[in-house]
Amino acid sequence: MKPDQDLSNRGFGDDVATSILPDLEPTKLLARTLFEHAPVAMLMVDQAGKVQHINNATEKLLGYSRDELMGQLVETLVPPNARLHHEQLRHRYMAHPIPRSMAEGRRLAALTKDGKEVAVDIAMNPVVLDSSEVAVILSVIDTSDRERADRAEFFVKELTHRARNMFAIISAISRQIAKYSTSVAEFQVALDSRLNALLTSYQVFEKENWQAAPIHDLVQSQISFVVKQGTPQIDLSGPDIRLQPTPAEYLGLAVHELATNAIKHGALSVPTGAVDVRWAVDEKAKIFEFHWREHNGPPLPPSERQGFGSAILKSIVPAACGGKASLAVTPTGMSWKLNAPLALLAQ
Repeated sequence: MKPDQDLSNRGFGDDVATSILPDLEPTKLLARTLFEHAPVAMLMVDQAGKVQHINNATEKLLGYSRDELMGQLVETLVPPNARLHHEQLRHRYMAHPIPRSMAEGRRLAALTKDGKEVAVDIAMNPVVLDSSEVAVILSVIDTSDRERADRAEFFVKELTHRARNMFAIISAISRQIAKYSTSVAEFQVALDSRLNALLTSYQVFEKENWQAAPIHDLVQSQISFVVKQGTPQIDLSGPDIRLQPTPAEYLGLAVHELATNAIKHGALSVPTGAVDVRWAVDEKAKIFEFHWREHNGPPLPPSERQGFGSAILKSIVPAACGGKASLAVTPTGMSWKLNAPLALLAQ
């Protein structure tokens, strides 16, 4: 058996190398030494996608021994939910193998022996073996630290942005409340109520890693803040969509106002009252629609004094969402409808 054949069968381990070093050509010896002791994980995969060789760094990174990986499909190292797609990509690549640099903009993950996913960059380089078959050398770099650093940087930027936006909203709210308050005590009560509404919305964002807010969770959080959770008097219905943070904050304020008014004066102040909350997306008109409608509530006399709540529903929220709103006091409850462009929806 030739030295190359022996290596092909047994891998690039030190025990193999030691026994055949005198017979290896200097170029092949250098290549094998570089492969085995490279500072990054390296694997050789044949045309069938089976692992033929791994180096020391691969064992350390992925937790497998050489014997455990030899002859296994490379998909063994791919997270289960990506294996089918990876196999399809591998077949296409093997049909026309060319060198490919690290990642090429894709976020990749390798699966370790203990089931953990490791963020990686992978470079691929085809090589022609003595048998004239084409194999691929995979160079794998652990990017977990970089991923964590990127996430931390993103979080700091997002937190800074959210803090600035939050202070801007609080400033705008406090100025508007001051216009409609007749005393310092009234101002303090009104401001505290709206700040608690914002905090409730932020708790939804926190669960979503400060990304877009699911509208059902947002509406439910504001209603539950005011009304006993799970009350049968309120019916929520609409598609599973997410809102961009800024319009979500303002819509949360609107729902808070509506729920507060309903429990004090409207349909939720009596056992027979009910509230329908509906939202929809009109793709043809490119419109997001949100409708709060009360029925079977007590008669609501027209209010002579327009307070900050009315300003939120009639002007502040629709302006923040780039849309239009209508507020109507019916004989049996409140009706509020918002139409806004689809830009407020998260992709």
